[in-house]
Amino acid sequence: MSFMTNGAVIALRKVVRGLGLNSLIARLIHGDGYETRFDLAFQNSLRPGDCVWDIGANIGFYTRLFSGRVGNNGRVLAFEPSPLNHAKLEAACADLSNVDIFNFGIGDDDGEVIFQQGEDDLGATSRVVFEDQAGGVRTVKVQIRVGDELVKKRLARLPNALKIDVEGFELEVVRGLEHTLRDRRLRLIGIEMHLTLLQDRGLKSAPQEIESILQGQGFTLKWADSSHLLAVRQD
Repeated sequence: MSFMTNGAVIALRKVVRGLGLNSLIARLIHGDGYETRFDLAFQNSLRPGDCVWDIGANIGFYTRLFSGRVGNNGRVLAFEPSPLNHAKLEAACADLSNVDIFNFGIGDDDGEVIFQQGEDDLGATSRVVFEDQAGGVRTVKVQIRVGDELVKKRLARLPNALKIDVEGFELEVVRGLEHTLRDRRLRLIGIEMHLTLLQDRGLKSAPQEIESILQGQGFTLKWADSSHLLAVRQD
């Protein structure tokens, strides 16, 4: 367990978020370029010819960046379950020949889940919700697929890098990639860890479990900031 996934630290973060101070504190610690350190570390580790899975691609901001990084011989697989976000993603990447777009999410079981569309213009807060969370909220049902099965059935190329931004669904994504994580061709993982959302789901140990799974497969972990975990394995 790292400092960032300590239970007391997560509880404190929840209080700070409840007071509406999380953005202010993030700027004080990391400056106005919050997330920049993580973004640069991840993108600079990509290589021409890589296959990148953009899990939680939203409307394609990072998909386009990754497309340029991996080049014509590389591939970006963008996964976005939201029908609204998916339509915007397709439009944003229509001119990119090295991008494949999938209208489903990645998890640890094939099937349907309840999905809440984010109210922000970018749809960035869109997320999977559960029965006890969905009361009074407009939702749709979306498809989830197991990452390992996509690779096994050759429906998706094995990734060299994973970007995971799934608003509290991180543990399911990682669990569904158990076999893929063992392949040493996968050398880079970047996860935005939504610690408060995981705690709200009752998954208090999820951050520690994710760290343990990745370390068990030989990844070296580094927190780029208070929300972004970077896992690197030497190939």
